Amino acid sequence: MLDFQGRLLQRAAEICGDLNALSSRLAVSRHALGLWIDGKARLPEQVFLSAADIVLEDDVARAAQDRRARPRVVAIPDSAANEEPNAA
Repeated sequence: MLDFQGRLLQRAAEICGDLNALSSRLAVSRHALGLWIDGKARLPEQVFLSAADIVLEDDVARAAQDRRARPRVVAIPDSAANEEPNAA
């Protein structure tokens, strides 16, 4: 769990711009943030949930901009569409 919390916080920091911006957004000290990232202290639940929200909001925003948001339609070539199934 401590490894995961560090990765979560690193990703949230990337989204926010840097560790200082993340510490401001989470309203925590930069020192505490460093301890949590290094796995030297357990992340409080509320901070964990706030960091998870930052990451999820970014993922949802990226997915909304993804050109593949709609299901892909596979085109069937005309020659294949006109063929009759083989009788066995």
